[in-house]
Amino acid sequence: SRMAIKNHINKFIIQSQELKRKFKSKDIRIIDCRWYLGESKRGVNEYQSCHIKEAIFFDIDKISNHSSDLPHMFPKNKMFSNFLKKNDIDKKNQIIIYDQEGFLSSARVWLTFKYFGFKNVKILDGGIKKWRLEKFPVTKLKTEREKNENNFIAIKQKIIINKKKLQELIRKKKKEFTIIDARPKDRYHGLIPEPRSGLIRGNIKPSINIPYNSIQKKNGCLKDFKDLKKLIFNDKKISKDNDIICYCGSGVTACNIFFVLKILGFRNVK
Repeated sequence: SRMAIKNHINKFIIQSQELKRKFKSKDIRIIDCRWYLGESKRGVNEYQSCHIKEAIFFDIDKISNHSSDLPHMFPKNKMFSNFLKKNDIDKKNQIIIYDQEGFLSSARVWLTFKYFGFKNVKILDGGIKKWRLEKFPVTKLKTEREKNENNFIAIKQKIIINKKKLQELIRKKKKEFTIIDARPKDRYHGLIPEPRSGLIRGNIKPSINIPYNSIQKKNGCLKDFKDLKKLIFNDKKISKDNDIICYCGSGVTACNIFFVLKILGFRNVK
């Protein structure tokens, strides 16, 4: 029923009116994760000049594995745990994440919290853009929280696949699998250079292309359930029994597709 679908989707996203109502709740932690490809300071600068009241900034580039020569690979347990302690966040909290437009980088931070075993994590529909259009409260004051000393126990989810495993999967073709490339169409087809210098054009063979921004409407809100279903299932021959692997340029926008697959009830997504 329509009601059941709405309740289901509300486990993944939150509307600005609802967040505004919940402001006084002690259990909520709001995370601002604005991020721009190739402009590493822009997100934090925007946060400093204006953010949703009580929001904490999460820097995708900083909270990452610095021993890798690739940008913003998933953070190690200790680094993530330090971020939680510093900002008084634990698993009991409801985590609300937003970015500049809805679902560019917010899905990546949603996935990071999910990866470390958080249950109650939602994305603000339409991002700060919609929030400001609706004249809801913003501030430039830094959110200060008491440090907590809770020992964070990460229950890591098996949702990351590495290159070797993926190559094996492609070579052995044992199980039915689908690889989804979340980059814009022109990058998927190798028609334009990659934004990072030195990267070869093209895509992983055999992959299909579902651009990350095709999950949202023009206004930055998540598309309706039936349109998301259409997007994923339309002549794409994706089965729920398949292993699904999502990728993009460097692991941010692929999370948008992961997010929608989870809403649609897919189990085996990496």
